Amino acid sequence: MWKTDEHKQELDIFPVYTDHLTPDQRADIESFPQLNANDCKKINGCFTPYIFYKRTSAGRYTCFCTNCNKEYKVNLNDVDDIYHVQDEVRHGYRGVCPYCKVNAEYKSAGYKQVGLAEAIDLCVYKVVDDLVYIFAAVVEKNYNLYSTDDYDREPNIVVDIKKMYVLRKGRAEVYDVGYAYTRHGFTAFFRPIKKKICGAFNDGFASRPKRYLYKETLRNTFLKYSGIDFVKNGYITQFDQERYYTAYAMYPILEMATKMDCAMFVQDLLWRNKKNYKILDWSAKSPKKFFKHLTLNEVKAFLENHTPARVIEVYQDFKRKGKKKDIFYCRMYSYITDYCTSIKKAGVDSEQVLEYLKRIMKHASEEDRCQDDHAELSRLVRLYDDYANIGLKIGYDFSLKNIAFPRDLNEAHDNAVENFNFMEEERKRKEAAEFEEAYKPRYKKLCKKYKGYSYPGIQLVVPENAESIIKEGKDLRTCVGGYASRHCSGVTTILFIRKPSDLDKSWFTIEIDNADHIVQCHGFKNEQVKDPLTGKKLEKPEIIKAFEVNFQEWLNSQKKLTKRRKAS
Repeated sequence: MWKTDEHKQELDIFPVYTDHLTPDQRADIESFPQLNANDCKKINGCFTPYIFYKRTSAGRYTCFCTNCNKEYKVNLNDVDDIYHVQDEVRHGYRGVCPYCKVNAEYKSAGYKQVGLAEAIDLCVYKVVDDLVYIFAAVVEKNYNLYSTDDYDREPNIVVDIKKMYVLRKGRAEVYDVGYAYTRHGFTAFFRPIKKKICGAFNDGFASRPKRYLYKETLRNTFLKYSGIDFVKNGYITQFDQERYYTAYAMYPILEMATKMDCAMFVQDLLWRNKKNYKILDWSAKSPKKFFKHLTLNEVKAFLENHTPARVIEVYQDFKRKGKKKDIFYCRMYSYITDYCTSIKKAGVDSEQVLEYLKRIMKHASEEDRCQDDHAELSRLVRLYDDYANIGLKIGYDFSLKNIAFPRDLNEAHDNAVENFNFMEEERKRKEAAEFEEAYKPRYKKLCKKYKGYSYPGIQLVVPENAESIIKEGKDLRTCVGGYASRHCSGVTTILFIRKPSDLDKSWFTIEIDNADHIVQCHGFKNEQVKDPLTGKKLEKPEIIKAFEVNFQEWLNSQKKLTKRRKAS
């Protein structure tokens, strides 16, 4: 914390607890260069400057510039030479400090300030010998907490350090900084981070403005060869360069990878801490050794095709086995092994599948295939995966050669789909029959329950099965069809409201819960249809409204009657 008290600027630094660190880590923390008063002045310059003024007499003001922390006086009457003559001094106007020449906004010192709190993300670079130290801190400056009646010239600047980096060639240490209250007061704790390639701030991008101090000092360190100026494709931004510098300190070969445009591998390292150790050697000192088991021509071909790391792993596996395969073959093989789960569940060898599909593609007619070989092979891989998925569901045995590798894949796929659809229809038919059989006792019970109710001009009908409810929903264009299973299982009750003169025609439906309360009652399109003449929504007929009241009263009376019967 940087304190300003009666024109004096001093630092208030919390004690540091390091007993849990190793000797090397403790040495890193103890060797961190502390922020001094000059650093704090530069930090202060990162904030919006203001000129606070206080009227002392007619036309005379005492001003204080927050940028240079200097006080000066203004005399608008131009009488005394000891006063600086300025233009009009007024709250909200702009003026120029005579010392630092900054153009700032005037703020009256007689009022409590509102909306003048600021916070920035600050990275301070310090260089000592061959070491680069980076402070990543959130710096806050809040005028709102300060009353200006006593003309408090400057609030405290709070520097909350979040992370600290120690970078040297071939090694990097990153510490997460936290604070705790102990018997000695507030104490800072430094926790070494295992995944060292990380951002300085964990609260997302553009949450606060970001500022840098002393970044130009990196020109005299080993980081000047980091190659960050060659970074392309947006996989690192100017707001997260500490991540890149840390990776370069640990793996100097990163400069070569960046200049070779190994975008995918650099992204994996920077954003996922994934080193792809099967194909890459980040400790290598030359491009030849960076890619394992690959020649420079092979590396060039992979980079030109933007080949993923998984495909390169497959290529290397085939190469070690003495099998030379092209990039597209390896891409398809990795696609089968990683994403085509049905082929893996069927127990069919992926390499045999690819060879089988290539034979099919070779003998296919031009009318039945894609013009591009790559597109055709991709289509066949997806078709075979779907065939394997359906085949497993209907019980195909893929250990048999004629099942695993049919002569005509398209015909075999269509036959499998047809068999699957037939089996699904049979299953649904059996389930519907069982469901309908289970609903019969409930149907008889509902018919008996509502048989005793009558209302002039209305006839209640109990649905015979689930299909009748679905048909009712289609006729009325409502969502009542979705209640079919709940009605049949007894979760709720659906009744059809019919006109006695036309019992087959849908009119209204009513839902009743298990407590015999009417939940809803709707007709065609839930009464959302508009009258073509007036343009207003058509309301429920008066007979339906009266029926709802009468029917609820009847349900309540039946409930009371049932209770008396049970009590007796």
